[in-house]
Amino acid sequence: MKPKQVDPDHSNTDATLIQGEQSYYDRRWCALEASENDRERIGVTVASIPSDCRSILDIGCGDGRLSTKISRSKAVVAYDLSTTALRRFPFPGLKCCGSAHQLPFRTRSFDLVVSTEMLEHLPPTLYSPALEEIARVADQYILITIPNSENLEENIAHCTSCGTRFHLWGHQRSYSPATLRSLFAGFTPVRISPFGSATETYNRFLLWIRTRIAGRFAWEERCVCHSCGATVMPSSRFPFLGRCCDFLNQHLWAPYAKRTSWSLALYKRQSQ
Repeated sequence: MKPKQVDPDHSNTDATLIQGEQSYYDRRWCALEASENDRERIGVTVASIPSDCRSILDIGCGDGRLSTKISRSKAVVAYDLSTTALRRFPFPGLKCCGSAHQLPFRTRSFDLVVSTEMLEHLPPTLYSPALEEIARVADQYILITIPNSENLEENIAHCTSCGTRFHLWGHQRSYSPATLRSLFAGFTPVRISPFGSATETYNRFLLWIRTRIAGRFAWEERCVCHSCGATVMPSSRFPFLGRCCDFLNQHLWAPYAKRTSWSLALYKRQSQ
């Protein structure tokens, strides 16, 4: 068999990209704390794990909130790109640091691969390889949770230091129940269900006015620019117009247009 040729330029590009992603999430994990919504999501995820699973890989484990819960009754390997996140929790099982697009595990080595709030963060060049790797190492099941039908434009921030526009939480893509049906080759969905609290949405026309004309973008405390690492402060070209858009959306649109926070999808390997 002819050996696989490695493109050094491509490898270097991937390494630089992964290093940038690692630095970004190391900074974010220095300040992130679990919310009530996070605890609700974790509870639903744990309850959805098939009873016949014994070995589990938690990809994108973060600070171990889910891994710690699962480890009370299952054998778990916690895996994340952020060394800061991995250091934040004492874990009785195995912790590994690495990228989801190159998993250092044998084919079909885990009964279940679980990934919560991770796939939406992956850069485009790493996304398809990560899906393939998850399907490769999962023996029977894959379980994921992702934001449900998110309009990414609602959470776009603007860095006043370098001018970059980026998603507040680094989301790269949005999912609907329809897009989840054929996500993993060789696996069939056995359950796809939205869950969690209702989240208010923003009217698209008002959002266009707020961002394109008023120059008012999303912001949260301790927001960090994905490109330059600067702490992002809120700014606006026309502050009054931006506040008007927020007021109109809050009173005329948001109370009647909500989405369920997350979607959960459980997949089972197809019979061979």
